[in-house]
Order: sequence, then C-alpha cells, then structure tokens
Amino acid sequence: MSKISVIFSVLFYASALWGQAPANAAPTRIKVSEYVAATLIEKKFPLVYPEAARNDGTEGTVVLGIVTDTTGNVSEATVESGNPTLAQAALESVKRWKYKPYTVNGAPAEMETRVTVNFRLSNLQPAPPMGNFRDGAYNNEYFGITYAVSQDWVRETEIMRKRLAASPSPGTYVLLAAVHIPQRAASVESSASFVVYALKSTAGAATEDCPKYLTELATELHSSKDAERNGEVTSFTVDGREYYRADFHFRDEPCHRAFICSKANDYLLRWNIGGTSKAEVDQVASTVNDIKSIPVRTEAPAAPDVHSRGAKLDSKVTRVKVGQGVTQGMVIKRVQPTYPEEARRARIQGSVVLSAVVDTNGNVIDLEALDGPPELVVSAVKAVRQWKYRPYILNGQPVEVSTQITVNYTLTVR
Repeated sequence: MSKISVIFSVLFYASALWGQAPANAAPTRIKVSEYVAATLIEKKFPLVYPEAARNDGTEGTVVLGIVTDTTGNVSEATVESGNPTLAQAALESVKRWKYKPYTVNGAPAEMETRVTVNFRLSNLQPAPPMGNFRDGAYNNEYFGITYAVSQDWVRETEIMRKRLAASPSPGTYVLLAAVHIPQRAASVESSASFVVYALKSTAGAATEDCPKYLTELATELHSSKDAERNGEVTSFTVDGREYYRADFHFRDEPCHRAFICSKANDYLLRWNIGGTSKAEVDQVASTVNDIKSIPVRTEAPAAPDVHSRGAKLDSKVTRVKVGQGVTQGMVIKRVQPTYPEEARRARIQGSVVLSAVVDTNGNVIDLEALDGPPELVVSAVKAVRQWKYRPYILNGQPVEVSTQITVNYTLTVR
C-alpha cells in the first residue's frame, strides 16, 4: 500500500451573511456565510481519512450544512454533497467542533452555516508496515525489532495516529504509543508515556543520521524557546543496533523528556519519552535495552500488516470477538470512573473507546485506547480494569473475549 498523507483543509467562501433576521425581532437562528463562521472556530476535532477510501484512492470534497447552538456546539449536521464514505468521516469530525457563540445585539443566537471539507491523497512516500502487537510485544519485521510492553503500559497508538492525521507531517508515521498506568496505583494521572515514530529521510532534512538529527532538533527547540538540551548526545548499543539519546527540559509539561533515535531501513526510529521526573524518563528509556532484533525485510509487503489486537486463532477456538452490545449485558461489576480534576477544569468531555480482552474468569486482562480525549484515558482504564464479567461460554467451554468498551464523560452544570 502506498504512503498516503492526508491533507485536510477547509475552504471559505468570501460572501456576506446569507440572510438577516426581521427588523426589531429577537433572532433565534441566523444564516452566516462559511467565511464568517470560519473565523469563529475555536477547536477542530481531528479528521480521520476512511481506510477503505484511502486504500481505493478515493478523493473528493464534502459539503456539510451545520447548526451551532447558543454555546457554540454543533447541534445539527447534514450532508449537502459528497462521497458517502468521505461524508461520514467529515460528519464524525465536524460534529465535535467548537465555535465561539454567534451574537446578535450582544445576545447569543443559533448559527446556520456550511463547512467544506477536502479529502486529498498525496503519493509522496510509501508507508512502512505498521507492525503488530501480539503476546505482549510490538513486532515489526520491516524494521527488524520486537519490543516487549508490559500490561502496566496501555497502548494508545490509534489515538496518536489520528492526532497526526489531523496535522499531517509527510514522511512521519506512528508505530507504537503507550501511556504508563500501573495496575495497582490509585492516581488517575499518568507518570510517563512514549511514542515511537518512523521518520523517512527527505531531501535537505536532518534525517540522514541520528546524531545530526538530534543536534538540529536541539537547536530548533532552543531557538523557539520550547526546551533546552541537558548534556550531550550519548550513544549505546542493544543487540547489535546503535541508539542515540538526547535529554531535554521542556517549558511545558511534561518538562522531563528524552528522544532516543536509531537508524533502520532508510528510516529513523525515534522514541519520544516524557515523564513527571527524570527517574521516570530513565525507567522508560531502559525498556529499549530489552529490544530484540528479528530478520529485517528490505521491501515493504504489498499489503502492510496494520495494528493487530491478538494472534490468529487456531482450529481450537481460544478467543472470540463479541460486540459491545452483547458484552454490556455480561458485566456483573461496573466501576464508575473518577473525573480527572484537570480535565474538569479544562472543560474536557467526551467518550473514551477501549479495546478489551476478557479472560475465561471474566477479568479484564488487556486494554488499548482507540479513541477519545487523551486526558481521560487514564481514568477510563483505571475504572475498566476493575470491571468483572460473566465468563463467555462457547461449546460448553469458557473462552476469552475480544470486545470494545465505551466510557462516557459528561460535565454537569453546577
């Protein structure tokens, strides 16, 4: 499959208001041009290019008609034109946008407008195989690595890929992302996280070798006053592969961060590690020492192996996939999540979607965050890990279940 970089742009029509409310009337809904409405956008939710459309090379423009309420939330959204598959993706994104309230004579009013979304594919670089997670380890034959990740680390690879898709960076791919959520800790805050990127070398870019890349990255962060490097770039070798590390102190949280870099198959593999302390960062960095090499593929397969959530079943069924609607009725103990105070203060709400594996005793043994605000993931995982299910019986025997769980967070008016 060719590398496809998604370019998401919103087109504005330079036109005036579509209509005006009757004179001397208190308007409840005003038609506003797309150009004017665009200036009121406060927050856009990431657009995800439908995989089927991406694989088929489908491009196009979708026009939506929307209505925002007096608080600036999108209350209605309908498709006016566009490919149905692309339109559904546009709807899922735009419904979660946030606008500044539109006001008339100082009073907020509903706003009716349009949003135009362009779906474009640019064939710049073929995407490398994304690898798979199986039996507690991330495996990628193309880059020749297998990387163990304990159950204290909850994967959020899909969330990070969606965030990258919202602001595409050509030649940059998320291979693996995880957040440290110890199973016995009570806090709903994470102590550390990491993301593994694959960076494709491009003309004029400092991705020819790791020392040059990390040095230029340090210069860029210093110039922007975002961070300062602590010490020099160091190197170490694991299983015959050379790695380079640079530590930074960032202005924003998490302020303790490190970047680890290694060359593989004309890509740079970069670990972005962040923690609440240098000790936390060092602990995450030490996991790189457990990386094992596997035979490297020199060519990407025609159909890349995308993120997998479990081994293929043998003829004797040991795990089955069951819909969320069914597993909801199997819950015998449900623990409500604690709303993170920082997320509450920031007015962050929404749904966290988790992929879960339930063992033959009804215990949740593996979780992966697929969607939702990252600020709410730790809280959702903490709660769901304590859920208890009735064992799923197949042919008279209990089997493991793969399913999805949605945890909703809604702010209440005080």
